[in-house]
Amino acid sequence: MVPPQASDRLVSLEATVYVVEAAKLLYVQVPKAACTTMLWTLLDLAGLDRSSLPTSRGAFPTPSSVIHDGGIHPVPTIGKLGRELREEALTAPEWMRLAVVRDPYARLYSAWESKILMRGPGPWLHYPQPDLVEKADAIDVGASFRAFVRAMQHDRGTWQADPHFAQQVYVMALDEIDYTDVVPTAALGRLFSQLSDRVGRPIQPDRYNEGLGINYAEIYDDESAEAASDLFAADLDRLDFERRSFAEPAEILLGGAARRLLDHVVARNERAAQIAQAIKA
Repeated sequence: MVPPQASDRLVSLEATVYVVEAAKLLYVQVPKAACTTMLWTLLDLAGLDRSSLPTSRGAFPTPSSVIHDGGIHPVPTIGKLGRELREEALTAPEWMRLAVVRDPYARLYSAWESKILMRGPGPWLHYPQPDLVEKADAIDVGASFRAFVRAMQHDRGTWQADPHFAQQVYVMALDEIDYTDVVPTAALGRLFSQLSDRVGRPIQPDRYNEGLGINYAEIYDDESAEAASDLFAADLDRLDFERRSFAEPAEILLGGAARRLLDHVVARNERAAQIAQAIKA
């Protein structure tokens, strides 16, 4: 590997900046912003067969999530490039330098649902956080999320050091990369049309990790929305997302069969974490 030039400050992003030379595309991964869809799409853009992807041995509990295992993804990250191609990808006008971003309110709820409510394996399980709120033998989803947002605001230094909960402008190094396209998830259809034109063949997006189907807009109240606006102020200001207010939150309870299914998912995720720890040991 050729060391980067001193003026190239992307060392911290070497594992999350992907380069598809055949499509002249540099993609910067932003967690919880259609990144699973985009990581699979990179294979299509590179003309690679999805079925040839090796099996992951890490903490990736679902078939679609193995694409996040950097050790098996066949598209190179920028740290694996030679100096000449690296410089071309970062500066040449014919290259597309892309990040996909998401409404901060939706992204925060999605991160909490998958990483905290569903206990997705990762270091966030050990960050300071409140217990889930129980009501009548059920989990009160809204009350649990709103309690989490208050706790996150209190310990923002811990939580926002994690890329899943960090502000997107910092995860994507907005000031370090000469982006040609910063696309909100709401405009993915237009992006995939553009990508199809770029490579001269249809590129169809697949949807992954759609969660429990809970509408995040029914979860926020005024206090939690204000806290989220504070936590993600840079995203709101610099990525042109609007500050939001929400109506009175709905009561969403996970009880009965839903609670049992959630417990099953949590147990699966905990086993995946144990397997990952055993592999490291």
